Amino acid sequence: MTAAAAHPHVSRNAVLLQPDGSTRKLPFLLKGEEQFLVNGVQAEPEDERAFYAHDGSHDSGYSSPRGSWLPQYQQALVLHGLRQPYTWTSTHPVPEALRPDELVVKIEAVGLNPIDWKSVDYGFGIPELPYVAGRDFAGVVVQAARTASDIREGDLVLGASTDYRDLRKAAYQQYAVALEHSVTRLAAHVAPEQGAALGVAYVAAALALGVCVGLRLPDLSALRGPDLYHLVRRVSPSQLPEDIRTECLSSIEAHERPEHGDWVVIWGGSSTSALFLSQMAQMAGLRVILVVDTAKHGARLAGRGCMLIDSQNAARAADIIRGITGDSLRYGIDTVGRDTATHLASCMASDATRRAHLVGLAAVPKQRVDGVQYHAVPVKVFHAVPEVGRSLMDWLGKALELDALALPSVTLVHGGLGAINAALDEMRKGLVSGRRLVVPL
Repeated sequence: MTAAAAHPHVSRNAVLLQPDGSTRKLPFLLKGEEQFLVNGVQAEPEDERAFYAHDGSHDSGYSSPRGSWLPQYQQALVLHGLRQPYTWTSTHPVPEALRPDELVVKIEAVGLNPIDWKSVDYGFGIPELPYVAGRDFAGVVVQAARTASDIREGDLVLGASTDYRDLRKAAYQQYAVALEHSVTRLAAHVAPEQGAALGVAYVAAALALGVCVGLRLPDLSALRGPDLYHLVRRVSPSQLPEDIRTECLSSIEAHERPEHGDWVVIWGGSSTSALFLSQMAQMAGLRVILVVDTAKHGARLAGRGCMLIDSQNAARAADIIRGITGDSLRYGIDTVGRDTATHLASCMASDATRRAHLVGLAAVPKQRVDGVQYHAVPVKVFHAVPEVGRSLMDWLGKALELDALALPSVTLVHGGLGAINAALDEMRKGLVSGRRLVVPL
């Protein structure tokens, strides 16, 4: 089933009525609320479900080598200063694909992440001002990459924008550039609003398990799970950004990699990354303990095969972990912060030949425990090394196709880009937990 058939709001053909009265079909549609008239050229829907498109030969857009036309300006949210709200504009330039492996997506839904407000409030992860933010999106490919790819114009895809220094790839705009290996086609039964909640959380989880912990991701039907431990060691070291090279190449030895039946503790089990971490670890044969606020999230997480420990008393939780694992815990992933990572490190065990490994998605402890190797997720490897990005997105696409993963709960925030500031305020207040906020455009 095509994306157009599965999602009635996505159409792949329109009829353009030209000034001389003739018509011609366009191969893809942009988005419903685009201009009905562009310099006097009227676009008419081919059927009642079609949206309007326009032909760039009659406006000031630019064309790609594939001949797909885009407008010159778009709506976007722009940050002009720290500790300020984002500002809506309708005159932000539409980004252009500059490399053969880049494509352009007409965004249909934006997923909100904590970093979208934390970076503004605390002054990190913003390389320049004005700045366009946003890491997660789903939408329709309106300009395909010029390299060989299974992703075509008209495909409905999700994207994970980890390259935050390239504003062309940000999600808080109507059109975004993406690397071909940073998107995957959405399965027919997955709506774009759901797809927009997945990308960066999945990438962080997969890299934490695959690179930092050394776990080969599970097989899916005929698709063999990627072995990121070996994959990053096969590429030229110069291809790896210098600040993640050590993490990728020498932070865990081959004999320290997990074996079937080993324990892994995920502290902060209610986040979307934790949802993916727990499922992929179980599918790969590990035994999983989630440390979580069971009063809030226990009912939602019960029955998924993980052991739940309440997080309210961190010292008590650490004692329980030591008891369950028999003081043999070697793998831990913290999604909360420095204090909880410190408690997690206190229940880990090592010996003369094998270290324990702790991954901090938010932070690692200031005081280190002997025998514990501390890891920061090398997110850059996802966009810097195409082989890594493509292998992860192929795996996610197959998992969605097979319905192999439970997906996060999504709350829709209506109002388009202009509704994002208020939604981020809800996140600032701690009112969003165990679910994702997604803004349809």
